[in-house]
This record gives sequence, C-alpha cells and structure tokens, in this order.
Amino acid sequence: MTLKQLIKTMLAVSAASIIILAGMRPGPLKVHANEQDSIDCLAEIGLKISPVKLDLNGKDPMLVGLGSYIVNAQADCNGCHTSNPVGSEYGSSHNPFLRSPLNHDPKVDAQYYLGGGQNFGPVGPGVSSGPYSAGPGTGPLIISRNLTPDYTGLPEGGHTLEQFINIIRRGHDYDHLHPNCGGSVTTNCYDAPTNGDVLQVMPWPAFKDMSDFQLTAIWTYLSAIPCIANTGSLYPNLVNKCS
Repeated sequence: MTLKQLIKTMLAVSAASIIILAGMRPGPLKVHANEQDSIDCLAEIGLKISPVKLDLNGKDPMLVGLGSYIVNAQADCNGCHTSNPVGSEYGSSHNPFLRSPLNHDPKVDAQYYLGGGQNFGPVGPGVSSGPYSAGPGTGPLIISRNLTPDYTGLPEGGHTLEQFINIIRRGHDYDHLHPNCGGSVTTNCYDAPTNGDVLQVMPWPAFKDMSDFQLTAIWTYLSAIPCIANTGSLYPNLVNKCS
C-alpha cells in the first residue's frame, strides 16, 4: 500500500469514527421498547424481590410490583424504617456487611420490615422530655415511622393516598411528633430554625419530584405488606393497630 493509499484509508476510518461518535452524542433518550413493557418488567422484578408476602386482594399487581421495585431496589426505605432492634435491616444473619457464611446471600429480616422505630437522635436544640427525650437542652429524638398498614388497610398507619402524596411532596408531619416550641407547646419540641411542621431526616425533598403515578405505586405497595404493631414505652405515638 502506497503512502497515498494509506492516508486515504486512515481518513476513511477517521470519518467513519466521527459518524459513529456523532450518533452517540448526548441527546434525547430513544426508548425502543414500549413504555408499558418497561413498567411491566420493573413490576415483575418488584413482585419477585419483595421480602414479605403481599396481599394483592383488590389491588393492581402492576402498581404493587412497581412500588416494590422503587421501595426495595431504588430507595431502600427499609434501611431507615426497619423496626429490627439490632438496627440493621438484615439482622444478624444474611448481613452482607458482616463476615458470615451467609453474607453472599443478603436477605432482609422480614419480621421487622418497614415497622419503623429507628432512633436518629435530635436535629437541633429545643425542649426535650418524655418518651422522645434526648436530654436537657436538646430537641426530641427523631424516630423513623411505621410504614406498614394499620387495621384500615391504609399504609403508614392509616394515611390516604392524598395524605401520602402530601407527605412526600411537602414533608407534612400528620403525627406532629416534633412541633416547634412556643405558646402551650413546651415539651418534646424544637426551637427555630428547625421547622417542626415537616418531617426531619426523612429525605422527602429528594423524593418530592417523583410522579403521582410512582407515588401511587409506592402507596399501593405499602398497603399490600403485612401490618406490624409497634409497641414499647419508647415509641408510644408510633403504635400501629393491626386489628
């Protein structure tokens, strides 16, 4: 091959590379599969990975499955909302973070799944006394909530879909567990600038832009999991009545 032919070949290869790279340039994502097929695929995965037996009676399996996928494969809600007394969603066995013969097969401890009760401590100064006391001069303890359905079948201790969406969109605390101090509120309360009207620690600002469809799926899934009745002197306001 002459030098001229070699240069022409190199130019042709370069041009082809430019065309290929141009086709790979950032731009609108082209989804070739039907969108519904993609949702059905995620829902199928979600139904398979749910760590607890699901009650699908009267519920859309697609919504339940999609909700499970978001809760378990994307958000790891149980990481904060497990009621396991050891503080780990995996318990002492099947824990991937421990040296254990079973650590290659991580499994969530289902009996405590999404039951709430994890203690995150105070987030600011305030008046602390009673079951949520963190000590003199500190604000009340932040305790993760029970997300399982109550005796009504509604998740998160009886919240409607509208209420659930409001919780995720605005962080509204319907339980009023950590109000602001002032007036008649003198115990278990936070001083400014902490906003006692919204959930603290809960990453609702990161979840608020999820679609109504996704939030409906999560809510539907949470209504399909088994009820856990949280009891114990430390969390009297978190008791969930299953019947």
